[in-house]
Amino acid sequence: MPSILIDTGAIRALLDPGDKYHGQAVALFKSLGPADDLLTTWPVITECSFAIERNRVALWQWIHDSGIEIVDFSIQDLPAMQRLTAPYSDRLVDFADATLLWLAMRRHTRRIATTDFNDFETYRLPGRLKFDILFTRR
Repeated sequence: MPSILIDTGAIRALLDPGDKYHGQAVALFKSLGPADDLLTTWPVITECSFAIERNRVALWQWIHDSGIEIVDFSIQDLPAMQRLTAPYSDRLVDFADATLLWLAMRRHTRRIATTDFNDFETYRLPGRLKFDILFTRR
């Protein structure tokens, strides 16, 4: 089974009972098994720490308990990220999203847990492949 990319909105929805996607997040994360590899990047974690400022302890605990792999990148990876985001010069592609595009390509996965529908419905991977978004719009 391909790995699942985890974006900020999915983590925020899981940890915030008041988030409109909380129920979907709980159901998704409960449905995952040991074979489901969760992946994210440090910029996503940083974004989460600001988005969930009042619940940082829960964020830290979730990172520790979830088994998520936080994938590092180097300065040599930045040109690839820049190439992946170049087609979207008409929109603001934040750095966390750029790292997830890069990670999707690097780990050969299109599955993503995100509530950022406008962006991840637009982004394409090599071969014009669409992301498989694991949340549904409300």
